[in-house]
Amino acid sequence: MRGQILDSSKRGVRIEHSDFKGEHVVECYVVKDGVVVARDRIDVPIGNTSVKRASAL
Repeated sequence: MRGQILDSSKRGVRIEHSDFKGEHVVECYVVKDGVVVARDRIDVPIGNTSVKRASAL
């Protein structure tokens, strides 16, 4: 979803899947009333790992 701003998968959670491996950067934004009020970026290495899905509340 490169270049898009997406809502949480559920409250406080964002689950995504990728076929891309290697070093990546994730940019996070907080948007309030259509204005970016905070942002951050983190380095995320993506490899051949799987994550257990969160159970529905």
